[in-house]
Amino acid sequence: MTCSVARFVVLALLSLASSCKRDAAADSKAEAAATPAAPDAGEVVLSGSFKRVAKKVEGRVELLRKGDRYALRLLGTKVDNLGEVHVYFVGLPDARSTLELAGTQMQYDFGPLEQGAPEQIIALPSEPAPELRAVVLFEPRYRVNLASAALEPASAVSSASAAPAR
Repeated sequence: MTCSVARFVVLALLSLASSCKRDAAADSKAEAAATPAAPDAGEVVLSGSFKRVAKKVEGRVELLRKGDRYALRLLGTKVDNLGEVHVYFVGLPDARSTLELAGTQMQYDFGPLEQGAPEQIIALPSEPAPELRAVVLFEPRYRVNLASAALEPASAVSSASAAPAR
């Protein structure tokens, strides 16, 4: 009798473990499906490099288009800040100060920055308005513009970088 109970418990545990593995596999497939399109699957429409406003920063941002879908792709972006940092898409050609940022009504908060991530994709709800031409790394607690990237047409950025230095 004890042997059959032990056998039952072992079989139940094995069954539970295999269903957990299947659930984990299903979860990872669902996660992959929910992740925005791969970066090479879209056309780079606008791009720019982050520049310091209040804190040291590194990284780039690109506006991607695939069909009628748009996304911001942040590449190797990190800012020297201990607190939470949010990604804002704003209606300015460049946001060189916190005061300049405060002066615009067109500001969209897309949530927290994944500090130091090699890539962060932020899906946009629709085609961005033509006035939206800067991405800001913003410290919401103290309401400070930490860094900004002015977005320029991708062809202008690549031709400027290809131009010979004088």
